[in-house]
Amino acid sequence: MNDHSSRTRARGHRIAGLAAMVAALAVVAAACVMPPPVTGVDPDTAPRAGDPAYAGRGPHPVGVTTLSLGDREVEVWYPADPAGIGATPLDTYFIRDFVPPSFDALIPPEVNPPYVTDAHRGVPAAADGPFPLVVFSHGAASFRLQSTELTTHLASWGFVVISPDYLERGLRSVLGSPPVSPRADTVVAGQAIDATLAAAAEPTSVLSGIVEGGEVLAFGHSAGGGTSLRLLARPDVDTAIPMASGVNPLSILTGTAPQVTAEDAVTWIAGQGDGIAAIANVRTGYDVTPGEKKIVELSGAGHNNAFTDICEIGEGGVVQLAVATGLPIPPQLLSLGDDGCRVPPFRDSAELWPEVQHFVTAEFRYRAGIDAQPVGLGRQVTAAFDDVARYDHRP
Repeated sequence: MNDHSSRTRARGHRIAGLAAMVAALAVVAAACVMPPPVTGVDPDTAPRAGDPAYAGRGPHPVGVTTLSLGDREVEVWYPADPAGIGATPLDTYFIRDFVPPSFDALIPPEVNPPYVTDAHRGVPAAADGPFPLVVFSHGAASFRLQSTELTTHLASWGFVVISPDYLERGLRSVLGSPPVSPRADTVVAGQAIDATLAAAAEPTSVLSGIVEGGEVLAFGHSAGGGTSLRLLARPDVDTAIPMASGVNPLSILTGTAPQVTAEDAVTWIAGQGDGIAAIANVRTGYDVTPGEKKIVELSGAGHNNAFTDICEIGEGGVVQLAVATGLPIPPQLLSLGDDGCRVPPFRDSAELWPEVQHFVTAEFRYRAGIDAQPVGLGRQVTAAFDDVARYDHRP
C-alpha cells in the first residue's frame, strides 16, 4: 500500500471514530433527558409569576462573621437585628489579603483598594429566625469573598449564607502557594456546613439559633458551579444553581460530569458573552438536567461581571489593577479575571447584579418553602429585565 492510500485510510478511520463519538454523545445526551416530572408547580401560572420581587434589597440588614476550619476560613452572612447595628460600619475586604506573602511583597503598599460590602461585622442576628442555610462556592483563582453583592443580598431576604475558601483552586494556590493539606471541594463544603451548624448550636455564638437544620441550598460560580452540582449527592441538598458553569459533552461520555437526578432542581445562569464557560456548554447542562430545571441567559454578561465583585474592585477590576502595577500574572489568569469586565462590550456589574439576585433569591425562597408558590419565576418576568435574553424552564 502506498503512502497516499495509508494516509487516506487513516484519515477515514479518524473520521469514522469521530462520527462514532458524536453518535455516542447524542445517545448519552438523549438518555439523560427524561420526561418532565409532574410534581413541580408551573412558574408561569403562579399568582405572582411576573413579579421581579427580589431584584431589590430585602427587609433585613445583614451581619457577617468568620469561622475557622483550621487551615482556611468560612465567611457567614446572616439576617441581622436592626436595633443591634448601631454605629457598626459596613464591612470591608482587601483582595491582597488573599495572595501569598511572596506575591504581596511585589505589590506597592499604596495599591490596596477596599471593597465595601453591605454587611456589618459581628452584629446581633435577627430574632425572627431560624433561617435556611445556603452554601456558596467560589471559582478558580478566586476567594471566599468574591461575590458579596450576591451573598449579602440573599441574607437580606432571609438566608444564612456560607462561603468557604477552596484553597485547592483559590487565588493563593494559582499564584504559587497551594494548601499543605488539600482536600476535595465537597469535603470542604461539608466541613463548612458542619462548622456553621455547630456555631448555631453554641449559646454564646452570634449565630446561635439562627440556622435551620435539614435542607441545604447550593450555588456557585464557575468551578464553584460544578461544586454546587456535586453537592447534590448529599442527602440534605436537592437544589443547585450553577452560575457561569457548564457541562462539556465529553464529560457526559466519560462519566465525569456531575450526577444530577430527577429529584434535583437545577437553575443554570450564564452570560451569553462568557469566554470561559461557553454558553453552548451551559445549554448542554440544561438539556441533560433530568428534573425540574431553569436556564437564564444574560446578554451583556461575561464570566465575572454579573456574578462577582471582581470587575468592581479598584479602577476597572482586579486584572486592570494587576496590569497597572506590572505584576507578573500569567496570560490565562488575566483572561479569566478580566472576562466580562470591559465596558463596552460588556455591561456594568451594577446593571446585571439585580437580575441574577432576583432569580437566585426567588428560586431559593421557593425551594426553602418561604414562598408557597414561585414568585417572579414565570416567563412573564423577563419583561422587567433588560438583559435576560433567554429564560426557559420545565416544572
